Amino acid sequence: MPDDAEEYRSLRLEALHRHPEAFGSSHAEESSRPLSSFADRIAGGYIVGGFVNGILDATAGLLIPTQAKSRHKGMLWGVYVRGNRRGSGLADAVMTALLAHAAEHVEQIHLSVAATNRQAIGLYERLGFEAYGTEPRALKVDGSYIDERLMVKFMGR
Repeated sequence: MPDDAEEYRSLRLEALHRHPEAFGSSHAEESSRPLSSFADRIAGGYIVGGFVNGILDATAGLLIPTQAKSRHKGMLWGVYVRGNRRGSGLADAVMTALLAHAAEHVEQIHLSVAATNRQAIGLYERLGFEAYGTEPRALKVDGSYIDERLMVKFMGR
């Protein structure tokens, strides 16, 4: 909900600050955006929030292209679970909700994940995603290159 924009902004900036290798956006880029841009992002797309005791502790977004030739596939983006909630089942709950929504709208979901992020890769594999390649040097963070594993899940539509 757009009413959650302040909490979403805070969690997103935490994610970008703590794990710059995991996201295409940077903390510097997003911290300069006004709160209204985060509200617009929530209102204009599909973002699942994982709340524990009323606090937003996890997010995952689904982007569906508007182009006719590409709208059969979605792109998973912005997945983050606060450190103290990892291993609690919150990531599975957020992803299950996102996948249920996606199943009604797309035939497949793509994602990219840092090739060294074994925990995230394990989650995605458990959820039925399969690797189909690696993009070398996909990101450059503070002078270091990050390879990304490319993964896809076919929704059975």
